[in-house]
Amino acid sequence: MIQSLELSVTEIKQETPTVMGIKLGLSHKFDYKPGQYAMVELDTGENDEGRPLSIASSPTEDFLLFATKISKSAFKKKYASLKEGDKVKIKGPMGAFVLDENAKHIVFLGGGIGITPFRSMIKCASDKRIPVKMDLIYSNNAPNEICYGDEWSMLEKQNPNLKVTNTITSPEFANWGGRFGRIDESMIKEFAGDFSKTIFYICGPPGMVDSLSQLLKSMNIAQQNIKIEKFVGY
Repeated sequence: MIQSLELSVTEIKQETPTVMGIKLGLSHKFDYKPGQYAMVELDTGENDEGRPLSIASSPTEDFLLFATKISKSAFKKKYASLKEGDKVKIKGPMGAFVLDENAKHIVFLGGGIGITPFRSMIKCASDKRIPVKMDLIYSNNAPNEICYGDEWSMLEKQNPNLKVTNTITSPEFANWGGRFGRIDESMIKEFAGDFSKTIFYICGPPGMVDSLSQLLKSMNIAQQNIKIEKFVGY
């Protein structure tokens, strides 16, 4: 059921140099599935219906978490100016890009701010002790752009079925100390195991989503085992 709520900002966090997160207090019950999004409305002076932002929190948490990459659009400028106590209108939940709780193995392929729905899914599966093997391969240009970097190791300790691999793509960070290079076939095969029993979720910039979905198809991954969500800038 779609709800319209006005919630207060309880916390603001600069997740990376380019990504700002906000936490909204839940004063009303809000039922959603991990991976869904909501329309977030800010008073920008423009007559619009808000922007879709993935809900980064899990339904097991008592707040709503959002994060977005800051830009010069009217919406992003208003978002970047938010302070604790400010009111934010949301409408949702929406979307079918949700956690498959019956999956045997999930491989999450994420890029940049496309990590937000994966944070929701992984946190939910970990909190509810859902017995699904999960591998997250998370690609960024630079190490300091890894969103929720302080949470991944904690979630890995909480959930023995979770493995997180960060890979960095910018040549200047080739020796950063971790995995380097774009997500490719060999990297996917390293973690995927039995393709017929693996569900692939892809989320990130449209170009990345398109190229990875084509790559998976070329690897003979069944279409029904590929779930995609594109993040378009605005």
